[in-house]
Amino acid sequence: MREGNLDFDFGRSWKVLKYDENGGFYKTKMARNVSPTKAVDFLCIPQGKQPLLLMEVKDFSLGVRCQEKLNNVPMAVAIKARDTLAGIVGGSHCASDAGDRAFFTDSRQKLDSPPRVVFFFSDLGTRLRREPRRAMQQRDVIMKQLKRHLSWLTRDVAVVGLDDYGSFVSDLTIRTV
Repeated sequence: MREGNLDFDFGRSWKVLKYDENGGFYKTKMARNVSPTKAVDFLCIPQGKQPLLLMEVKDFSLGVRCQEKLNNVPMAVAIKARDTLAGIVGGSHCASDAGDRAFFTDSRQKLDSPPRVVFFFSDLGTRLRREPRRAMQQRDVIMKQLKRHLSWLTRDVAVVGLDDYGSFVSDLTIRTV
């Protein structure tokens, strides 16, 4: 599955839906009928007893216009998680595609435990754009704000990049296109 300039290959241990894709439940039902509505990029159902995973992807190499936009990321991810949960409930009842409806039903059953929210970033800081130390500080700030904004939903929040996503999301391979 592609998001921006990144290809995501979820292994066999996952069932994944590119939730905000054109033609899917979100675009045809949610966004058209409830505006404004936001969505995470991927809904991921792991095998076993692991929690549902909501993944938002941001490729900063595509450009961030200003620091203010970067500062709004935690609230934007929290709003997307909130709206996606509503979409899971609605999709389990109203998705016109039987496969999508089954996916949403399976997702909803995983909500017996709090979901995991992962914010995946690419190129938050590079030597050309920002000192590595400053990029790590920015990552810590995003993580703290994201945890605060999502405290109503879960404590299981991660901010990951190309260098460490494997330790947070198993059986996933990400390639830059």
